[in-house]
Amino acid sequence: MEKFREYIRHVKYFIKGYESYMIFLLFLSIIIGIIDAGSIALLYPMISVGFQINTETIPFFGIIKYFSSFIPMGSLFIHLGIFFILLTIISLILQIVFWKLAFIFQKEIIERTKKAIFSKIDSNDYKFFIDSRQGDLINLFNQSPYYIQLTFHTILSLCADIFLTLSILLMLFFVSPGGLVLVLIGGGLFYLFINSISNSISERLGNLQISSGKSENKVINEYITGIKPIKALNASRHWWDQYIKALEIYWDKFAEFMFIQRIPIILINSLFLVTIGVIVLVLYIYYSDSFLTVIPALGTYAVGMLKIVPKAMNMGNYKMELNNYYPHLVTVYSILNEKKYNTILNGKRICNGIASDIIIDKVSFSNDHAKVLSDVSIAIKIGSMTAIVGPSGSGKTTIVNLLLRLYDPNSGKIIVNGYDLKEYDVNSYRDIVGYVSQDPFVFNATIRENIVFGGEFSDSEVIHAAKLAHAHDFIMDLPQGYDTLVGDQGITLSGGEKQRIAIARAMIRQPQFLILDEATSSLDNISEAAVQKAIDQVARECTTLVIAHRLTTIQNADKIVVIEKGRVIEEGTHEELMEKRGKYWAMSVRKE
Repeated sequence: MEKFREYIRHVKYFIKGYESYMIFLLFLSIIIGIIDAGSIALLYPMISVGFQINTETIPFFGIIKYFSSFIPMGSLFIHLGIFFILLTIISLILQIVFWKLAFIFQKEIIERTKKAIFSKIDSNDYKFFIDSRQGDLINLFNQSPYYIQLTFHTILSLCADIFLTLSILLMLFFVSPGGLVLVLIGGGLFYLFINSISNSISERLGNLQISSGKSENKVINEYITGIKPIKALNASRHWWDQYIKALEIYWDKFAEFMFIQRIPIILINSLFLVTIGVIVLVLYIYYSDSFLTVIPALGTYAVGMLKIVPKAMNMGNYKMELNNYYPHLVTVYSILNEKKYNTILNGKRICNGIASDIIIDKVSFSNDHAKVLSDVSIAIKIGSMTAIVGPSGSGKTTIVNLLLRLYDPNSGKIIVNGYDLKEYDVNSYRDIVGYVSQDPFVFNATIRENIVFGGEFSDSEVIHAAKLAHAHDFIMDLPQGYDTLVGDQGITLSGGEKQRIAIARAMIRQPQFLILDEATSSLDNISEAAVQKAIDQVARECTTLVIAHRLTTIQNADKIVVIEKGRVIEEGTHEELMEKRGKYWAMSVRKE
């Protein structure tokens, strides 16, 4: 019972706002069930009149005869036939309306779910993406919403079949209570049989499906992303083995589980024929002297059973399907209601620009209990270039992540224009920040689209930014120039070309605060020198922070900060630090 309540709670969550829509569909299915049962019920008097059997004992025959009197011509049999055809047509029209509305309802549910997933993922902290596997996220977007839609399709089909079955069973009760008892006994035994199978099979199959889907997506995503080194190092066999293991999670059990689920469908047809045979024998035994008089009831029962047997057959399938889909509802529900990754609270203050120095004031930060920064203080002077250098793992990129507000400090503050960075609306702040990482992201589109990156800029602005990034010349040498497609992950471009596109992407936005996280690390010496000139030029027009890999790129910086093991150990100009003969001097000597 507790599990059923949980199921209802999850279902109600996904139809929130569409309750009236759902109620109307259920009401419509009740009407359809009543009309279908009524049309079948008309067979009883039709057969009786056709065989000239006494109709006085037929339930509701007086009401039927009364409405029949309004038809001015034709016999009673014709009148009954007209009623039967009219009810069948009305049922058909209502069923068309029902499923049209049902599919619109399902479309709304799946669209809203997909939008909610994207919105939730987008609002999550950066750490969510660090902790999650790409394959799991792809599976969450592509597979789970589809099964949520199937859940509601199954629920609507189940409700429609239940209401139709109940209506027909009620009608059959008035025709012959004894025959109905036999039907209910047979149906009850069949339900118990189905229930025992579905409880042990369906939910396991659903969980295996999710697990297999995640594993498959992970392997395929890694294989496509890393295809160049995988081919070059002849490592395809590893990904082949991983893919086979992912397939086996679900598909090794698929045939066995699906066969077990198919058994009831195979049995139901035989069960139906046996039930009809038993009813005929019972009726013959009890009405041997007047068997002809039970033919109308028997015919009505046969048609009613033909109508509800496929529905009864589907009942077990519906339950197994719902159990199969349920893990997907739980997965999406859990993601949408997860609060763990919503710690970066948005401020209300609008950031219109950089009006004063950016101060990192006694900032400390730990990542998963590992201390990364300890009491770091750095002043990034407005309109100047500040560089941060240090060995790998010293905390340089963490400082960048804090300045981009992908994380918040555990203690201390980052002060922008005299206010804590946390007070600002994060989107307004990021609008005035330019960022170039050491691993440039280039997506499968044209070079122009990669530079514009979702913004709205003129061709002249695109070209100007490309020239600043020393990218214009190589772009014009490409077959379609700025309209050249670069392929997935920019596979048609070299590392240096991708880096220069990323730099152009930052420069086209005319940032007031430019962050370059080892932005020249992938460039050759010639390109590096050209891009460095562009960086020096931009640095005169905005506040710039450079995370340096090559110390030659920061010699013109207004201030160089040396960080080691999460602490600031030196700062000054290139000349001042060289004179100190400290850590910076030692790093310079090693580079030489």
